[in-house]
Amino acid sequence: MKNEFKVSGMSCGGCQLLVKEALEELKGVTEVEASFLDGVVTVDYDPEEVSVGAIKAVIEEQGFKVQE
Repeated sequence: MKNEFKVSGMSCGGCQLLVKEALEELKGVTEVEASFLDGVVTVDYDPEEVSVGAIKAVIEEQGFKVQE
């Protein structure tokens, strides 16, 4: 399953890399694309292994805000 999250606070390539690497460590996440220019993080994941809430929590733990 693929889901796109609007994320605010990413201001550089380092920010997007931080989010990408943190999400890639989550069990069930298979692919992550992050763009600080667009303010978007796209996550491909197995919904039986990881929830949307867990993905949002990891993004926010890195210091960014997920828009609803």
